[in-house]
Amino acid sequence: MIPPFSSPFLIHSVWSEWLLISFLVLVGIIYWTISKKIGFQALYLTIFSLSLGYIITMYLPYLYTNDQLLPLTHPHIQAVMTLFSIFIPLVRRQVEIIMCLIPPLFISVIYLLLQGTPVFSIVGGILIGGFISYMYYRSFDWIEAMPERYVFGFAIIVPIFIGILIYPQNDFLILPGLLLGSGIGIALEQYKLRISITTSSGMSKLIALMIGSSGLILSHLFFIFNPVIFTLYYSLLGFLAGLWITFLIPLLLFSTKLYGQQSKRGDTA
Repeated sequence: MIPPFSSPFLIHSVWSEWLLISFLVLVGIIYWTISKKIGFQALYLTIFSLSLGYIITMYLPYLYTNDQLLPLTHPHIQAVMTLFSIFIPLVRRQVEIIMCLIPPLFISVIYLLLQGTPVFSIVGGILIGGFISYMYYRSFDWIEAMPERYVFGFAIIVPIFIGILIYPQNDFLILPGLLLGSGIGIALEQYKLRISITTSSGMSKLIALMIGSSGLILSHLFFIFNPVIFTLYYSLLGFLAGLWITFLIPLLLFSTKLYGQQSKRGDTA
């Protein structure tokens, strides 16, 4: 294992915090206003990819060239690539595919020019991030056929395993917390609520967007100014954020009758 923080990719910074919040707001908007299914897939795969990127950077050997460390991937670029490549199979026009590739390329250029990230690490992040999305869609039918109790168990075991691997870097425990909270949240939503997005009005969706996004941003500001840090603090913070996106906001929308409920046949949106 690489000694803690020997790579600049493992430094917890304001930039990485707000990039994560941007991820959560984007997938939250998709989950609350467009499609719960796509939103949850984007949320889970993006956070999983980000976690995997940090684990790769922590544990796999680096390449040394001209006395320079070359990590195999860059976690942020890998996560951005995973997030936007999820949408590629869902679009049809070539211009839409190009639009899905612009954000990863833009972030890559920013990291290359402003932070001096090695091209090798950027390419590694793009390839690994795209491969995660590709493998997900290749195994989609198999995942869909799994009994729900197995899927639920998988959603619990994976975050715990990732948390064990990441544990030396306490700040990054927010990631397995997010995976656990979102996994439990989506299960509770499906069993208890089943809100219908397709039958909701545009105004209701706008309210959902504003409340959900404001909650994530305000909670992050509280996190910045909160002086009390305790064991598993970051895990709890991630767990609550995942639960907020997948269950607490739907519960609020359902309780206030802004959103209706799906029929028993189910509404995949």
